[in-house]
Amino acid sequence: MKNVIKTIAIALLITTSSCDTEYLDPNSTLEPDVVENVDNLVRLINGVQQRWSTERTGLIYTTTQISGLNTDELRLLNPGNLGENEILLGGDNVSGSNELLINTWTNALLTRKEATTVIDASDNVSDNASVSGSLKAYALFYRALAHGTLIQYFESIPLEIVENAPFIERSAVLEDVIADLNEAKGYINAGLDTSVTSEIFTSVEIENSVNALLARFNLMAGNYDAAITAANSVDLSVKSTWEYDASIPNPLAFWFGSQNVTQAKDVTFGLPAELLPDENDERIPFYITAEDLEAENPNYQVVGFWSDNLNEIPVYLPGEIILIKAEAYARSNQLTDAVSELNTVLTKNTDTDIYGIGANLPAYEGTIEQSAILDEIYKNRRVELYLTGLSLEDSRRFERPGAFEADAERNRDYYPYPNSERDNNTSTPANPTS
Repeated sequence: MKNVIKTIAIALLITTSSCDTEYLDPNSTLEPDVVENVDNLVRLINGVQQRWSTERTGLIYTTTQISGLNTDELRLLNPGNLGENEILLGGDNVSGSNELLINTWTNALLTRKEATTVIDASDNVSDNASVSGSLKAYALFYRALAHGTLIQYFESIPLEIVENAPFIERSAVLEDVIADLNEAKGYINAGLDTSVTSEIFTSVEIENSVNALLARFNLMAGNYDAAITAANSVDLSVKSTWEYDASIPNPLAFWFGSQNVTQAKDVTFGLPAELLPDENDERIPFYITAEDLEAENPNYQVVGFWSDNLNEIPVYLPGEIILIKAEAYARSNQLTDAVSELNTVLTKNTDTDIYGIGANLPAYEGTIEQSAILDEIYKNRRVELYLTGLSLEDSRRFERPGAFEADAERNRDYYPYPNSERDNNTSTPANPTS
């Protein structure tokens, strides 16, 4: 990763300058003295990317662990990891002092804060509309990612950076996320300036990533036509990834490799008996391995994008984009189109997917009926999108049994608000009951 030292310096200034409140309160409106030129704003964008994707406090780690432990993708190796153990136990065992929730909340709001700083400062640092538009495109992408991710774990979130910011319910948050992404798309379509793009970490391919998030969040919002349109705009031959090196390793690979926190639970992908993956599904060995699968208790291990500290982690997967179309068609009762997209995922092999993820299975042979097709789409999302942090959202959206239902498939629906927010924001709502 280039510009690492300068990027870290800018990120530290953003979180520690002016006074301690800036660090303690991610909603602070204090502005650091580092936004007077394009170079600093570019470094701040790079710092946002690092905040999001690195370390055990970043959202790549926390959301994967929270969703994975909630929906049975992962097992806990050491209950001495108290934050992860609470998430695994679920229900009332999870409190507002949980470190994974605090890290998720704080770093998402700091991402939002820093992205908003870039957006607000962009017009003041350059008379060139292409330069300011390029800065805004990246910042809007990260702000949308922060809000869109938080609303998958909490019932409502604050959107404004003000004292005692009001909490906004889910549908309005998703509308705001989609608006940010559409604004970013407008700047991208107008043309990005190379003086900006050449200095930003290049592994995140901004145009396709914006379209992918538009597809993802329009699906969550129930905007099925818009989800299909956005998905069709994603070039599935282009990679967009979180990139790592020896000094900044893949955080999941590092902690899976430690054999002290979590590992793959088994090869069910957290699915119930009636939806288990086909034993010939080639995505199983892509993601999970074991020294002796025939043993009574195989020691399942995560592989895939997390077997080496230098592995890149995709921002989105081609399979997600295809399955978004399948689900959107199915929910719109365009069942033939839904099956066609589903079959693209079922039959693709390692040679036809840019990341080498292929089920290599026969085409769908089930009934052409909405509920059956949606069940098959759900199953394939859980296998194809293993450990992408989307499993909790999927479980709720597909109305799988919740925490207090028979044969529960998740141990919570939403999470308590962190005490760090409740202590600083009198608008914080009551915690959800499940």
